[in-house]
Amino acid sequence: MAIVESHPAFRLAEKHFKNRSTTALPALRGLPPSLCLPLLDLARPAEEDEDSVWRAGWWSNVYSSEVPKISKSRKRRNSRAVSNEPARGERPELELEGMKRVFLADGKVGFVVAEGCVLVPGYLDAEGQKSFLLAALADYTLPPNPKSLDTHYSLPPSLFDTYATTPDLLISPKHLELDDSERSALSQAAEVKRGPRTLIETAPASKLGYEEVKRRNATWTGDDMSLKLGSKTAEALMKELRWANLGRVYQWSTKTYDFSARGDIAFPKDLENVCRRIVSDTPWHEVYASVQEDAVPKFSTWAEDYKPDTGIVNYYQTKDTLMAHVDRSELDPARPLVSISLGHSAIFLLGTDSREDPPRPLILRSGDVLIMSGRGRQAYHGVPRIMEGTLAPHFVEAHGDSTAMRAAKRWVANARININARQVFPPGFTINDA
Repeated sequence: MAIVESHPAFRLAEKHFKNRSTTALPALRGLPPSLCLPLLDLARPAEEDEDSVWRAGWWSNVYSSEVPKISKSRKRRNSRAVSNEPARGERPELELEGMKRVFLADGKVGFVVAEGCVLVPGYLDAEGQKSFLLAALADYTLPPNPKSLDTHYSLPPSLFDTYATTPDLLISPKHLELDDSERSALSQAAEVKRGPRTLIETAPASKLGYEEVKRRNATWTGDDMSLKLGSKTAEALMKELRWANLGRVYQWSTKTYDFSARGDIAFPKDLENVCRRIVSDTPWHEVYASVQEDAVPKFSTWAEDYKPDTGIVNYYQTKDTLMAHVDRSELDPARPLVSISLGHSAIFLLGTDSREDPPRPLILRSGDVLIMSGRGRQAYHGVPRIMEGTLAPHFVEAHGDSTAMRAAKRWVANARININARQVFPPGFTINDA
């Protein structure tokens, strides 16, 4: 697609990988430096035939500044044609020049892909991936963990169990339970708020401080339910699920954490153990060996006192995206954020603290773990593309799968999950609930 110089570099890269105006997949080869840094695919199998990204045709195109658009009717015809036998192209050699490699205590290999950012390809094996897939769908979506659908629908105790056993069950929106006066009040409130969507750019919580964040959230009463939604099946709602909150509650509308007692929810122990282990096993002295001393975080205690207390599970369908953002709601801005990829591969853009700098595209495959720490926590990042057709074979339904596992595999057949965990409070921090 044509480069439009009026956009910042990060946005140009997003637009390239998001582009669906033609049937052609966005080019991964020959990407110009003005668009992005060379793409890295660090978890790819040694053999092409075992590579789901190559088999799906993702290496078939070379970058061109102009890609002709085609009509919708031709697009439908071509879509049917290319889906049967995609052109696969040739995988280029990995460009690892200048890429620092580190060895974790358990023998796994990590790559320093940006300052403070370590990608560990294939950290979770197939069984570990299936275990966390099921946990993300069946366990992490259970109350009291908030979900994106909670505001709008009267959900069953376990939406996933309903999806697994009675996927056609109709679930009603909450607004149908309102009487006329309640509906009128909500409608009037919505009219008052109506207008262009405002981009919220809050100051980092580490600068605002605990008391100021708490003060700003004192009047927060939650998000407003929609008055326009209709009943939908459990299967449809599982496809519309976008996030689940783990541990300390994050308030999406204010981009801050709920520091009151109501926001204190237990963090999953299985996820905590994995995150603590990978942070403890990472040789941070090597990761930060070439970083200026004043930019090096106090990592010497992370092996003992890193303890994630909050997280978000992001649920993506293959056409979903996550635009450029910076996570800066934690009181300690340098402690590691651990991100686990499951299901379809994705293109992840990792930039700097400025959208003007070209980002680094990474292919994140199922089982990969990315750790962001130090100044890397202030880097813009996003997911402009889920790579359709790249599901690993161990997610295909198999004889002997439980009802729950079959349902989980059915869901992920056209989807991806990202589980990320972070630590809101520095060690020894005392919460004032008064």
